[in-house]
Amino acid sequence: MIRASLSVLGSDVRVFLPFLILFVLKAGRGLLALYLLYLGFVTQNWDQAFPLMLVFLAYLPFEILVQIFLQAAMSQMTRDVLISGQVSSIGIAKTLFGNLFSLLFIGLISVLVRRASDSKQEGFLGFLIAIVVFVVAEVWDLVSNFGISAIVVEKAGIKTLVTRLKELRSHVPEALVGVIGIDLAGGVAQSIFAGSVVVGLFGGGAFGYLFADNLPHGFQAQFGEITVNTLPSLSVLALSFTLSGFIAAATVFAKSLYFTSLYLFVVHKDNLPDEKAPSLEQMLLVGKRRTT
Repeated sequence: MIRASLSVLGSDVRVFLPFLILFVLKAGRGLLALYLLYLGFVTQNWDQAFPLMLVFLAYLPFEILVQIFLQAAMSQMTRDVLISGQVSSIGIAKTLFGNLFSLLFIGLISVLVRRASDSKQEGFLGFLIAIVVFVVAEVWDLVSNFGISAIVVEKAGIKTLVTRLKELRSHVPEALVGVIGIDLAGGVAQSIFAGSVVVGLFGGGAFGYLFADNLPHGFQAQFGEITVNTLPSLSVLALSFTLSGFIAAATVFAKSLYFTSLYLFVVHKDNLPDEKAPSLEQMLLVGKRRTT
């Protein structure tokens, strides 16, 4: 499905600009956390670390809100390429500013859902709550992706979204496959990479211990009577945060392409050029087959 979504866009590289911005934003959160670790465990410069901690606490809500607007930009670019064959920068600006409050509303709900997903409860009750929160998060992911597509394509307000979502009820199976399938692919990729990161951290820690005096002294940390150079471990973490940000941004990018394409195929199929419709129809058929 992702491959079919990408195939309809052609070779206009500008559709990847929101992805690059989102990648920098997500990787930046990880690298900021890494810098805080450096300040806390190596330099112990709490005067500099404390204000950065406040920035880090506010970073995730800010990131989610910016992500919603970037998804809207991706959706607008997809719509432009599919219908008119070229990206309109003016059209993107009009979409973002003209639907500011609707996008902010979706962003606010997304922040609350993310907060609930990050909360932890212990015991059997916590397990049940975790399942409920997971289901709510997946349903909201479905609604928000279709909602952003409706806002972009229809210039729809919140009230109009309910009507548009009803038109898409018969396509919920392939939509769920899109959400869960793309999230699963991204999750598997991150899990595989996380395993190698753990191994790399052990290796980096051992290397930093054995060659502590041969590496830059600015990265040396004292753990009791043991001196360890943290540069190898910090380098492994920096690489992991960067690649994790790439995977997360690619997951968001793929969902924006997929759901905007699906929305246009379902609601505005007559407006699509003849050469684009077969690719979108193939994408929809793939989704149906995988739900049976």
